[in-house]
Amino acid sequence: MDGNNQQFEQQINPQGRPQYYQQAPGQAFDPFAIPNYSQGYPYVQQPAPFDKKAAKKHFSRVGMGYFLFAVAATAAQVVVSVAVGFINPDLWDNYLFSMLAALFPMYLIGAPVCWLVVKNIPAEKPERGPWGFGRFIVGLIISLGLMYIGSFIGTYIGLLIESFAPDATASTNVVQEMVFSGNMIVNIVFMVFVGPIVEELLFRKLLCDRLRIYGEGVTVIVTGLLFGLFHGNLTQFVYAFLLGCVLAYIYLKTGRVTVTIAYHIVINFIGSVVPLLALSATNLDGIDEILSSGDSDLVVQYVLDNPESFAVYALYSLGIFGVMIAGLLILIILAACGKIKFRPGRITIPKGMRFGVIIVNAGMILFILAEMAEILINMFA
Repeated sequence: MDGNNQQFEQQINPQGRPQYYQQAPGQAFDPFAIPNYSQGYPYVQQPAPFDKKAAKKHFSRVGMGYFLFAVAATAAQVVVSVAVGFINPDLWDNYLFSMLAALFPMYLIGAPVCWLVVKNIPAEKPERGPWGFGRFIVGLIISLGLMYIGSFIGTYIGLLIESFAPDATASTNVVQEMVFSGNMIVNIVFMVFVGPIVEELLFRKLLCDRLRIYGEGVTVIVTGLLFGLFHGNLTQFVYAFLLGCVLAYIYLKTGRVTVTIAYHIVINFIGSVVPLLALSATNLDGIDEILSSGDSDLVVQYVLDNPESFAVYALYSLGIFGVMIAGLLILIILAACGKIKFRPGRITIPKGMRFGVIIVNAGMILFILAEMAEILINMFA
């Protein structure tokens, strides 16, 4: 918000509430009409009356689009898997081919299907806002902190499930396994650039624009939920949900998907390339198993045999812990100071009806069931 707009808001609207203008007399009410800002910020269109049936249909269409995304991508992956089984099963030993077989059905088949279905749903783009270097760094620290916290939470939930179901692999992070066993160049191309661009267009630009009319709070939570479930893995769900919420909030405040793409690229670089660099520098095979064994003599001997490598490992681990603490503290401080604000939408879903409207509809139920089925399959396959 520039100085003129701040002055205008203080003079006309000291409480910071939006000022509404009326539509032209006799004109049918359209909640998705583009607001007229000629009277100055923060004038927006008059709030729309709540229509439960229309709202449920809106969220159902959104959910259906992402459900068809999951179905189309899974079907394409099955076709590829069957074809490879007939042609040459040894192709799965090639990391580049495995990456292409996993991602291309999603990005070349599933994503276009989703885009075609969802793009026709009425949308409302967020206004552009400033986001300088300082805010970018603060947002990055919060994003990384929540990502690591969510990863630990997801892992421990998985370990708890495995304690009751020993055959489950609930604590396994598929992406992490691919990172540590994969090729750095391939990781950079697909995990650092291709993945973030496609996912931000689908889950921030496409999705947030179609939810914003119901308020920024609803948009952030629903986007985070769909983004978390989209990963199809229990361990990834928690941190992807938290990260999806942060990126949705940033997109709503900046109005620029390029900003969240930049965040996603940096975050994926730190998550997929930096661990490989740290691992190559340590040369500590099985260090996690040794540290978790509880045998202090074995741990001491291991450290004495690999002092330099262990120092790199320790610094990397401390860095992660520091980012977790810093990100959480910054988030708490910003929230306590009232710096994190969610603007209401033109349509407000009454309290007590939000779950029924947002979740209890055909499209959302199908999407959630499909992704939960994928999580269970990955957990017990």
